[in-house]
Amino acid sequence: MSKPPEELVSGLHETVCTSRENLLCLEQLQEQVLAHTQKSSACTAAWLPPEDGADMTGLLPTVKICKVESHPGTLDIVTRLKETWAGRFYINHLKQVPLIRRLIIVLWRNLYFFYAHFVAANFSSRPANRWRPLVKLADYVESSNIPTIKVFDAVRVDTPAPKVFPAEDQAYLVSPHDHYVFPPVYVAELRDVEVYGGTNLLFAHDAVICHDLYDFERDYTSEELHGRHVISPKKKLMRLLSDDAAPEQMLLAAAFLDACAHNYAHWLTEVLPRIAAFCSIKQYANVPILVDDGLHRNIMESLLLVVGHERDVILVPIGRSVRVETLYTTSVTGYVPFERRTNKLQGYSHGKFSSLALEQLSNQIATIADRQPKHIFPEKIYVCRNSGVRKVTNSAVLEEVLADHGYVTVEPERFTFLNQVRLFRNTKKIVSPTGSALVNAIFCQPGVCVGVLMAKHEQMIYRYWANMLPPLQIMTFYILGNITDNHLSGIHADFKIDEINIDRLLASWEAK
Repeated sequence: MSKPPEELVSGLHETVCTSRENLLCLEQLQEQVLAHTQKSSACTAAWLPPEDGADMTGLLPTVKICKVESHPGTLDIVTRLKETWAGRFYINHLKQVPLIRRLIIVLWRNLYFFYAHFVAANFSSRPANRWRPLVKLADYVESSNIPTIKVFDAVRVDTPAPKVFPAEDQAYLVSPHDHYVFPPVYVAELRDVEVYGGTNLLFAHDAVICHDLYDFERDYTSEELHGRHVISPKKKLMRLLSDDAAPEQMLLAAAFLDACAHNYAHWLTEVLPRIAAFCSIKQYANVPILVDDGLHRNIMESLLLVVGHERDVILVPIGRSVRVETLYTTSVTGYVPFERRTNKLQGYSHGKFSSLALEQLSNQIATIADRQPKHIFPEKIYVCRNSGVRKVTNSAVLEEVLADHGYVTVEPERFTFLNQVRLFRNTKKIVSPTGSALVNAIFCQPGVCVGVLMAKHEQMIYRYWANMLPPLQIMTFYILGNITDNHLSGIHADFKIDEINIDRLLASWEAK
């Protein structure tokens, strides 16, 4: 074969170089246009991803989804109260008033405590409502000689203090330890166990099994708040307040039911990593899985991208139960308490996570996301929070400041799940109020900078993000602000961020 003329090779090389330069210029121009559009639209129009069909189409395995039928008699007391005239009036007209909402919660917790401990406990003779011992999964497995398969080893998680703005607030992020060890993640095979929609507790004949990170003396559960069961922390006992007299029957299943499954952050860091860990074991490829009914479409999309081919998914409504002859349960991969039981103790958890489990989930989803059509996503984003709580009161001002630095405002909750993943995988710098949308940062690539906006409050779980993201090589920073509105909302109150601290944060990133 003859060698091509030198001038042809030279011309081809020049053309390739020019094309690369043009592509780079085009990318830079698009970034500038995005930022300019953001600024010129009075910071009200958030960026949206391209409509390229990058969601469920052609990606989902063949999954059979079945639903356990709801029974009115299995509804908990809070659900029944919400369906009354008074309950609907409260939800539609009074719940938005912080003082009234706080008062109702305090009254409910105290009245419920009296009812659960002194009325229901003494006047119910149903065997299903008896007091039962609470046993951690690891202890139950050891004492009963139950077979397990280990998925991940125990992992050391370092907890250095992240940089905080303003500097005088650095003490808020001081960790009580320099590291913690997250326990091994394993799958246990249990026999003749009953599970309920809306709780991750497992009901065996001789005990109620809970995950290994529960600390009931400090942790108050969603199930208790909603009147589904009661826990005696000191005695390590629990009892059901509502039960299912006619449970469904299954020979084989894996349970991933959880009271907080409907919350996007709890789902992505506590439930879905357990599912991914279980589904990674080939011998369980055909085991049906049980998840809560009524999950948001984005949560369902994430589930179906993880579960694998030809797997049955069973949706279990809150309060309905399933008795399973052979039940597989995956140990805890991450946990942050729903709420504090009391403020009288010290050492409350700010969240613990298996970095190995989060990495596995991130890599699995990223593989799918990276196969989608290539588009230019903004490299610098400000996550706008539209929820009714923990809002940044001067968000519009911050958006203008950030737009001057090329940041684009996004509202991830308007995206499909896969487009949220694509956005966070392509970004390099993130500024965001604390909230569920920011949990997408687990899909970021190593080296991304994240600035978390958070209010100062004595009960705030400041280290939540510091415990989750740095072990994934995500550089995490904090800007703290003062609560300005809804003071009675506690850690969920609105707050203000001084824009000078935004400038300081960005300057520290540019100096790297």
